[in-house]
Amino acid sequence: MKIYLHSSSIYIRALIIAPILAVLSYFLFPLLQAELSSQTAFAFGTGAGALIAVLLANLRIENTKEITADSQDDTCSVFVGNLAYRASREDLAELFSQYGTVHSVRIMADRMTRRPRGFGFVEMGANAAQAAIKALDGMEFHGRQLKVNEGKSRDDRAD
Repeated sequence: MKIYLHSSSIYIRALIIAPILAVLSYFLFPLLQAELSSQTAFAFGTGAGALIAVLLANLRIENTKEITADSQDDTCSVFVGNLAYRASREDLAELFSQYGTVHSVRIMADRMTRRPRGFGFVEMGANAAQAAIKALDGMEFHGRQLKVNEGKSRDDRAD
C-alpha cells in the first residue's frame, strides 16, 4: 500500500474555502430568515468549509488510487527475434494485440543502412506480455520462426 501526501495547495485551498464559507453563512443565514444566531451561522460555515476541504482532499486521493491501480499492470518490453525483414510495425502490433493492449512497437534498424536488423521490441502490459510470450514463442510469422521472450534492460544484459 502506498501512502501519498497531499501537496500544500490542497491545504491552502482548505484554509481559503473554510473562512469564505464562514463569512458567507454569517451574512446569508440572517438574510434567509434562518433562525440561527450569527455566531451559529459562522460556526456552520466554518464546518461546511472544512467538510468541503476534506471532500476535495479525498477526491484527490481517489484519483491517485486510480492512477496506481492502472500502474499495477506495469508495462513490459517483449523481445521479438528472428523477425522477417519485411515485417512492419503494424504487423507486429496486430499480432501482439490479440493478447492485450500494445503500447508501442519498435523494429530495430541498422544506423548506417536503415535496413531492419531482424529483431524488435513490443511494449504492453505485464500480464498480456506473459500471455503473448507463451503463445508466440516459436510461432511462424512471415516465413520465420519467432523467438519471443521478455526484453531485458541494457543494465540486465551486461550480467
